Amino acid sequence: MIRRLSARLLALALALAAPAFARADVVSARADKVAVTIYRDGPLDSDEYDDTRGLAFVVESREVDLPAGRSRVKLQGVADGIIPESAAVGGLPGAQVERNFDYDLLGPGSLIARSVGKPVKLVRTNAKTGQASEETAILRSGPDGVVLDFGGGRVEALHCSGAPEKLVFDHAPPDLAATPTLSVLVDAPAPGHYRLTLSYLTVRMNWAADYIARIAPDGKSLSLSGWITLANHTAMSFADAPTAVVAGRLSRVEVDLPDTSTPGVSLSCWPLGNSHHPSPPQPLPPPPPAYAASPVAAGRAETVEDLVVTAEKRVSETRLGDYRLYSLVEPTTVAARQTKQVAFLEQPKVTFETLYAIMVAGTDSPAVDADAQVGHAETVLRFDNKPERGLGRGLPSGVVRVLQPGPGGAPLLVGEPALERDVPVGEPFELKLGEATDVNATQRVTDVKVSHRGRTTRTRASYEVVVTNAKATPVIAEVRHFRDDVAGFRVTAESDRHGTKAGDPLWRLVLPAGGQRTLTYAVEYDEP
Repeated sequence: MIRRLSARLLALALALAAPAFARADVVSARADKVAVTIYRDGPLDSDEYDDTRGLAFVVESREVDLPAGRSRVKLQGVADGIIPESAAVGGLPGAQVERNFDYDLLGPGSLIARSVGKPVKLVRTNAKTGQASEETAILRSGPDGVVLDFGGGRVEALHCSGAPEKLVFDHAPPDLAATPTLSVLVDAPAPGHYRLTLSYLTVRMNWAADYIARIAPDGKSLSLSGWITLANHTAMSFADAPTAVVAGRLSRVEVDLPDTSTPGVSLSCWPLGNSHHPSPPQPLPPPPPAYAASPVAAGRAETVEDLVVTAEKRVSETRLGDYRLYSLVEPTTVAARQTKQVAFLEQPKVTFETLYAIMVAGTDSPAVDADAQVGHAETVLRFDNKPERGLGRGLPSGVVRVLQPGPGGAPLLVGEPALERDVPVGEPFELKLGEATDVNATQRVTDVKVSHRGRTTRTRASYEVVVTNAKATPVIAEVRHFRDDVAGFRVTAESDRHGTKAGDPLWRLVLPAGGQRTLTYAVEYDEP
């Protein structure tokens, strides 16, 4: 009796000392609220989209009821491009024991692969009568060639009878998730209702800025409208989400993501060699499955992307350290595999200066030219990002489509330059439209002298640049000499006083209507 009582006390003590192992899973099917911040990562072209490109920071709010002790909290419906190691879960009571990312997703191929060796139901429909019949078989192989064993030596391949067929499964395997799931093992000291915050990074989300510039008839001002394009290449929709984008380029490391794709189903038949099947029947396309397939299972190539343009929304601009943060003033929905445009800029009267740029490259072993080189000047629009010039807003880099009134006043495209950098308030910037047919330049080297000073070889080259203006109005031309960062460079003679641009000497010439100007100058530098 005493021995039996001691054994019971020992078992009770061991039970009290043992950890509380996982109880029934606690499932959070979806986020109650979600906010998204998207970072730029190259162009948005989905045809050449890399699975590891694009970056977004997602913050979700969820509510769960936890029992006391150890529970596995399953946070379903995270983005399929999640970087698992970036995930953080706040608001859980007690200690977080372990964390897992479950990405073995439910799909036709994975369902068949998990059911090999198990009974399934084959539903076959008579094409003439429409009557459906049902048989139970053992699934012997799949998804690459689905073979069914009906017993008694009768073995068939799926979709080889010539009649419409489908497989019906009693249940989905428990280790297959309908959506990507992040699970956390937690020891809760007491039961209760908890509000959780889940944050993580995901790839396959990107954004870009695009602009439309409409030049006024006087050619001195333009209206500038800007659009933020949001691209969601994931299978996750973010509904009514506070959304922001970050202008600037972050330092990033390459990520090695788990493969969240599901295997497909490959069907093949063989000749049965009897009177009912004198020749091999043609494979039929797979029917709709008798279960809900994961949206991730549908490949990106099979999905048509939507373009949603939202003109009524606006964006507020703030600082984020050394970056610029553009936040939508109201939540928006960025659906799975969707591209959306949101207006963020509307400046009705931006003043600018039109210039005609001529580049002279003269430090690459110049030689006296017998014939002058003729070329077109490049049309450049120069801006100051200041309120008094009609701007005063941070401008993310992007493409600017410039329109100008044509014959009859209808706007026509005159250039599609890139705003190559993020332009803060107060800084000047330029847009290069293309070659100008009415402003041309001829340039030649008129003299070259080489001298030697010890081990140093020094070159003095003289240039002549003639700029002509065939327009009926005066224009401003800028002649820039590309110095190629050689040592000892300086301008030793010039017919007009020069300035500098990015370290290069620059001459600004006013050309009369239908007239021309001649610039002569000489430079010296050490040969590299």
